Amino acid sequence: MFKIGPIAGSPNANDGMRIAEEGAYSPTHSSTSTQKTESSLLPHDGKENHLGKIWGGFFSFWLARSRHDPPRPKGRSIVRQLEECPRGYPNAAAFLDSDENFMIYRRFGYLQSRLLLDKQDELRKLENKLDRLDTVDARDHPKRLTTTDLKAVEAAPRKELLKETEVKFREYASLLTAAQQMMSLNRPARCDYQSVVNYMDGIKPVVAEEAEWVHRREDLITLRHRREHAWLDSGIEHLLKWIQCKFKAKKLVEYLFCSAETKGKSRDPDSVYYDRERINYLASGIIILAILILLIVPIYILFHLITDVKTDRSYAICIGILVIFTLSFSAVLSLFTRAKRHEILGAAAAYCAVLVVFFGNVGNLQ
Repeated sequence: MFKIGPIAGSPNANDGMRIAEEGAYSPTHSSTSTQKTESSLLPHDGKENHLGKIWGGFFSFWLARSRHDPPRPKGRSIVRQLEECPRGYPNAAAFLDSDENFMIYRRFGYLQSRLLLDKQDELRKLENKLDRLDTVDARDHPKRLTTTDLKAVEAAPRKELLKETEVKFREYASLLTAAQQMMSLNRPARCDYQSVVNYMDGIKPVVAEEAEWVHRREDLITLRHRREHAWLDSGIEHLLKWIQCKFKAKKLVEYLFCSAETKGKSRDPDSVYYDRERINYLASGIIILAILILLIVPIYILFHLITDVKTDRSYAICIGILVIFTLSFSAVLSLFTRAKRHEILGAAAAYCAVLVVFFGNVGNLQ
C-alpha cells in the first residue's frame, strides 16, 4: 500500500509524486507518518528501579554522544536534495546515490556469458588453425618447429597467427576478469531491494520499459561493501522505524540517529535517512553488551549453583549451562563476525575452557 503526495523537482513541482510504503522494510527510507513526542522513551523520575537506572545512564550517554558529531570542515555542507532534481533520470540517480543501501544495479550475467562464449569460440578457431599449421610444418618442414631463427617469409604465417591470438586472448582475459569481479559483488538485501522497487514503481521516474530492470532480482548486485554485522544494522533501522510508528517518536529518533547532512537529503517528512556512523556506534554497543552478558551471566549462575545449591543435580545443571552458553557464543561469532568455521571452533573451545576452569576452581574451593 502506498501513499502518494506532492514532490518537488518533477516537471510540475506541485503535482509530482512521492511514495512511502506503510510498514515497508526500508533501511533508510522510513515510510510512516509520525508525530513528534519524546516522553515515551525517556526514563521517569521517581520510578526508577535498578534496571531503570542502567537504562537512564545508557540513554544519557547515548544522548551526549549523539549530540557531538565528528569535527566537520568549516562552512556549509552541500547535499544534493532529491526534490531539487528534475523528475526522470536525474531524480532516479539522486535517489540511488542518497544511501549506500540503494546503490543497486544489474550485472548482466546473460550478456557476460554470451560475450565469454563468443570470445572463447574465437580462440578455439585460432587454436585449431595453429594446430593445423603445426601439423603441416611437422610433415613438410619439421625444422620450423625446433627453432625461432627462421627467415621472415617462413616465420610470417605463424607470427601473424600468434599475434591475432594474443589480441583475442587479451580481450577474453579482460572479460573473464571483469566477470569475476562482477560475481564477487554482493546481492542486495531484501529490504534494500524492496526500497528501490517501491521507489521505481511508485514515483515512476522513467518510462516503464526502462524501469523494468529493477524486477530482475536474480541479476542485481549492490555496490555496498559487505559489513560484518550488516544484518544487525538493518535490524536496528527496522527497530527505529517501529519506534517512530509505535511511540510517535520521530523527532527523538531523528535527533539521535540523523545528522545535518542526512536530514538535508530530502524535504519529505515521511523520509528518514539515518547517519551510518551513529548506527555503527549502536551496533558496536550491542555487540559489546552481548559479549559481556556471555561472560558474566554464566559465571554468576555457575557460582550460585555451586556455592548455594550444593546438590548433585546442580552439577548436571552446570554442565547444561556450559553447553547452552558455548552454543550462544558460537552463534554470536557466526552472526556478528566473518569468522571462518575453524576460527569459530577455536574461539568456542577457548570460551568453554574458561567456564570449565572457573567451574573446577570453585568446586575445589568448596
